[in-house]
Amino acid sequence: SFCTLLVAMDSGTLIRYDNPVQVVEKKPQGGYTGGTEGRRRKLPTSDILKTIIPAREWVDGSTKWVQMPSAAPATRLDVINLQEQLDLELRTRRARDSGVCPVRQELYSQAFDELIREITIDGPERGVLMLRIRDDLRQTIDAYRTMFESSIAFGTRKAVEAEQGKDDLKERLEKAEARVAALELENEELQLKCEEIARIGKEKTKDEKVKFDKEMKYLKNANNQLASLLNTMLHGKAK
Repeated sequence: SFCTLLVAMDSGTLIRYDNPVQVVEKKPQGGYTGGTEGRRRKLPTSDILKTIIPAREWVDGSTKWVQMPSAAPATRLDVINLQEQLDLELRTRRARDSGVCPVRQELYSQAFDELIREITIDGPERGVLMLRIRDDLRQTIDAYRTMFESSIAFGTRKAVEAEQGKDDLKERLEKAEARVAALELENEELQLKCEEIARIGKEKTKDEKVKFDKEMKYLKNANNQLASLLNTMLHGKAK
C-alpha cells in the first residue's frame, strides 16, 4: 500500500524527503506530476537540492513513484532529532566506533547530506560551497579506500608468498640439518681415524726408538771390540 511504501522509504535514510508523488508519463515531454504537492515546490533552491540530493525513484507494480528532497526549512528541534536518529541508527545497525566501517560511513554521509539540505534552504551559496566540500571529502575517502584495499591486497599477496616460501625454507632447513648431521658424523669418524693414526705413529715411534737403541748399543759394543782389537794388534807389533 502507499502507507507501507512511505514508511519503508522514510526508514531507510536520515535525509528528509517530501511525500512520494506518482510519475505520469507524457508523450510530448517526460516528467512527473504530483498534484498540489508538485506545484508547491516552486523554490529558487529546488535545482540546487536536486543536484545535492538526487530524487529517489521506485516502482510499485505498474506505478512509478518519485520522492524529492524536502525544501522545508529545518528548526532547532529538527537538528536535535537528526542527531538522536543518527545515534539510534549507529547503535541499531551496530556500526563500529573506529576503523573502516561502511555502515558508519553511510550514516554519517546521510546526516551530512541532510545538513547540506538544511543549509542550502537558508542560503543557496553556502549550500553550493558545502556541496564542493562534500564532494572533495568523498574523493579523499575514495582515495584512502583504494589505498587501503591495495595495502590489503599487497599484504595478502606477501602473506601467500611468505607461506609458499616458508615451505621452501623448511625443506632447505631440513636438507641443511641433514647435511650438518652427516658432516658431524664424518667429523667424528675423521677424529677417530686421527686418534688411531696418532696412536699407531706413537707406537711405531716407540718401536723405532727401541730398535734404534738396540742398534746403537750393538754398534757401540762392536766399536769397542774393534778398538780393543786394534790396540792389541798395535801393541803386539811394537814389542
